[in-house]
Amino acid sequence: MLHRYRQSLIPIIIGILLCLLSIFIFLSKDVISVNVLQRLEAIPYDIRLKLSVPIKTNNTPPIIIVDIDEKSLKKEGRWPWSRAKLARLVEKLHQQGTAVIALDILQSEVETNPAISVQNAVTNAQKKLPPWFNNITQALDADKQFAQTIKDKEVVLGYPFHHKLAIKNGTLQRTVFLDDAKNDEGNKSEHNNHNNNKKISAKVLKSLTTIEMAGYTANLDSFNANAAGTGFFSIIPDSDGSVRRAPLIALHNQQIYPSLALEAARLYLFEENIRIQHKKIGDVHTITEIILGKTRIPTDALGQILIPYYGKQKHFTYLSATDILHSNLEIPELENAIVLVGTSAVGLSDLRPTPVESSFPGVEIQANILHGILNPDTVAHVPDWKDGATIVWIIILTLLITLLYPLLQPKTLVVVGTGLLIATFIFNTWLWMSQHLSLPVMLSLLLVMAVSSIYVVHYLLQENKDRRRIHGMFGQYVPLDHINKLIETPEESTTEGERREMSVLFSDIRNFTALSEPLSTRELKTFLNEYLTPITKIVFDNQGTIDKYVGDMVMAFWGAPLRNPYHASQAVISALQMQQKITDMQTAFSHIGIHNVAAGIGIHTGDMNVGDMGSDYRRAYTVLGDAVNLGSRLESLTKFYSVKILVSDDTRKQCPDIIFRYIDYVRVKGKQDAIKIYEPVVTKMNLTTKLSQQLTRHENAFKYYLIGDWDQANLAFKELFEQTKEPLYQLYSERVKYNLNKTPENWSGIHNHQTK
Repeated sequence: MLHRYRQSLIPIIIGILLCLLSIFIFLSKDVISVNVLQRLEAIPYDIRLKLSVPIKTNNTPPIIIVDIDEKSLKKEGRWPWSRAKLARLVEKLHQQGTAVIALDILQSEVETNPAISVQNAVTNAQKKLPPWFNNITQALDADKQFAQTIKDKEVVLGYPFHHKLAIKNGTLQRTVFLDDAKNDEGNKSEHNNHNNNKKISAKVLKSLTTIEMAGYTANLDSFNANAAGTGFFSIIPDSDGSVRRAPLIALHNQQIYPSLALEAARLYLFEENIRIQHKKIGDVHTITEIILGKTRIPTDALGQILIPYYGKQKHFTYLSATDILHSNLEIPELENAIVLVGTSAVGLSDLRPTPVESSFPGVEIQANILHGILNPDTVAHVPDWKDGATIVWIIILTLLITLLYPLLQPKTLVVVGTGLLIATFIFNTWLWMSQHLSLPVMLSLLLVMAVSSIYVVHYLLQENKDRRRIHGMFGQYVPLDHINKLIETPEESTTEGERREMSVLFSDIRNFTALSEPLSTRELKTFLNEYLTPITKIVFDNQGTIDKYVGDMVMAFWGAPLRNPYHASQAVISALQMQQKITDMQTAFSHIGIHNVAAGIGIHTGDMNVGDMGSDYRRAYTVLGDAVNLGSRLESLTKFYSVKILVSDDTRKQCPDIIFRYIDYVRVKGKQDAIKIYEPVVTKMNLTTKLSQQLTRHENAFKYYLIGDWDQANLAFKELFEQTKEPLYQLYSERVKYNLNKTPENWSGIHNHQTK
């Protein structure tokens, strides 16, 4: 185990350094770092939000959106509507028993009175109007109608703040904000509305960490004077343009102002004022909560909340404004409801990009905020201890990775790394959904991905080193594909000796000494290269291992270093391909003065010792044993029988897809046990009718021979020789003639060879 840690020392050090770097970046207040982290954190935030919606909203109180939609614009005319029509809409809603009406629309310009326009035209024409025309002028004053309509009703007017534009139009209506902290030293709050009615001091306001607005555009003064309250509907999007958080309060000219949703909630809860809970940290006062009576809304230090989107648009009940204007029936949904009047019409440009939808009506964003204020237990908030929790989690992940990764294999590491990523995100999502806590997670995910990648790269480099080691160990013996398999299964890349069943092949050029004598050294080298290269390729292509070259002799084996259940058939296929290749190369050999090149090949299958063998001065990966020696004997016997390939019966039995012909039942020199030997002829798929008939005649001839029917055997071998001119049949004809008129005792068909 310590060895694994020593091998992984470099990625361990890099992982710890990345941990420290992550903590430094997280705690950095640099603008670039903050913006980059905010953009990165938006990715898991949006995923969490989409996974958690839709959420069933609390219908007490009901929140209804009266929508100035496409239908309303088509029926009532283009926007802006006359204030008289808006007054009628407010009156209709009031008659339906609504609790609070919040207008998510700005009314900052005076509406032209048509009667005054007529009066000006008549005056310019030097005419006089009748006295009763003054009554018409009063009746057509839409602004006055609207101001009188909203008077003594629970109507909240919305207006925009300008974050950076220092434009000030109109007069802002103030709302009373009370300080819920006992004193400026940050002592524990009494949280008692009856005993702590102190307004926020100028000193606290100056150091309060809320969002400060540069300018505003207010509603007409007459409207503000008659409205029950006013609130801003401005929302500052994140750096990527998406709306994820909303300020509940804002600071302007050393005065605090509520948002539209907060003011609507205040009126609904019959609260006279709004309390701000803050605490002193150094020289600043950071906001922790906004309090409406018994309702406490946790916020971030700037007085913002994460907008609790409860679903895609139309999650709240929508009623068309034109339907309200022309309805004379009771609408049950409006009774005791908080109504937000706004627009979802595309042409009015009140559609915002949000995490749940790319185009989301601004009025429904206000509805989500309002519902969250009245149900603060559904609002996820960023706790004060988020920095400490994030740092601790990063350290825990680093320790876990440092202790666990060095013990894992690369594939397992990828699985575990992916599991850590998923587990971290799931835990973070659980905190979001169950505990309503929003904690940063992207830095932790990036740390896991970065460190996991470093370990993977380290293991790839280590694997490359192992690959070179295995190439050095086996590259001269086995094909590239074989080496790749060894790398995939490094436990088999051992050169330790062991005994296993394998197949061995010996190939030797016939009369090589006579062929090579007339050749110069260069010509001999050229010949051997041209001969051995394709022969070796055939061995490699059939998953064989080259044991050695001895001059023109090639020794190869199958079944090591990787185990191979098809070692026998692949060895025989290699032999057939070698003979075909030698035939194909005759023309090339003739160009360097060598003709009629032929080779004998012997193959045997059996138990062999395989491993790295030799002395301290020279070692080789090779096979040893009686089975290997028998393979060499079979190669030598190819000359005796004048055949190209000989295999043992043990090899034949493991080659069901190859056609063989029986050659002899022999006892080689130095062996007590006799073996049957065969010549591979062709694969079953390439067997022709003509060849099949010839093989049948061959089998019949040997059947007569083995049972001692010399007359029939003599006729059969004689006929086969006349047809094929093969020396093998002439050899057997001579054996049969020798045995004619004789009946050997205990005839078994075994032929004893006295030479190697």
